[in-house]
This record gives sequence, structure tokens and C-alpha cells, in this order.
Amino acid sequence: MKPRPPEEFNNLEYDKPSRSQLKREMTELQQLGEALAELGQDAVRKAGLPNDLRDALLALYKISKHEARRRHLQYIGKLMRNADVDHVRELVDQAHQIRQAGTVAFHAVERERDQLLDGDDILLSQLYERYPDMDGQRLRQLVLGARKEKAKGKSPKQSRDLFRMLRDLHEQFGDGVEAEAPETPDETPQLPGNA
Repeated sequence: MKPRPPEEFNNLEYDKPSRSQLKREMTELQQLGEALAELGQDAVRKAGLPNDLRDALLALYKISKHEARRRHLQYIGKLMRNADVDHVRELVDQAHQIRQAGTVAFHAVERERDQLLDGDDILLSQLYERYPDMDGQRLRQLVLGARKEKAKGKSPKQSRDLFRMLRDLHEQFGDGVEAEAPETPDETPQLPGNA
């Protein structure tokens, strides 16, 4: 038979978080720090972070060994405890929304190009109507050239030029679709309030 704890211990409440909860919170802070670092060095510099955290995040770019990176992320998680976590979350969320909107626009322009390559002349007519100031002859030449490339299995030079022209039209006339090419890690989106 197990000994029973004294009666006075039954009424005690444990008001500190469990070790498991502390570990979950620390892991979340590490992941948040890593997500901020993934936005690029310029975003980290402009984020308005405490100097020690900013320096630790910038040092992460120089670490390539897996174990060293893991330990450094633990250190970043520790520093994140003293930072404004809500501000960091907001920066990361804004950057992801900007990137997501750019990706959606990029795919929309790709779909238009693919429809034109597949012979959608109705879309071509709609583009003429939507953008009366564009170089219609150049658009028609690119569409015909890209269709020939596709039919002959050639390198898609005209197709890429067509994509660029469609992207530029959407950006120039601001019709709700601003297409951006996928970003490289150093091409960070401009975050609102950090200009």
C-alpha cells in the first residue's frame, strides 16, 4: 500500500508552468526567430529589435553546421524572451502575406500566358480592350511566336517575354494583379512602417 501524502498537500495549487509548457514556449520562440531570419538581413536590420537579438539573428546567416545552427537558434529563443514577441509576429505575418499575394499574382499571370499559348484568342481580345494603350502589335507577335515555340518544342524565349509583358501590363495599369517573381532570400519585401 502506497503512503498517502499529508492532507496539507492536497490543497496546494501549482501556479508555475510545467517543464513541457516551458519547452513548447521556448521552441515557439526559436521558430519565430528563425522565421524572422528567413525574411533576410535587411528585414532583420529594420525590425527594430534589441541589439543583442539583432546581432544574433544576423550571425545565423554565417552558421552552416547543423548542430551549431541548432544551438544558436536556442540562444535566439532565449533572447526572444526579452523582445516584443507580438511585434516580431506581426512583421513575420506581414511579410508572409506580401509574399503570398505576390505568389498569387505570379500564378495569375502564368495562367493568362498559358491560356494565350493554348490558343485563347478571346483572352487576347479582352487584353486589347482592357489595355488600349499597350503595344498591341508587340503582344500579338509575342503570342504567335510563343505558340510556334511551343509547337516546335523550342526554348521558351518568346514565352518568357510574353510573361514579362503581361506582368508589366498588370503592374503598370494597376488592375488588382501585381505580379512579382519569387523572391530570393536577400530580396526581402518592404515591410510597412519600416521604410
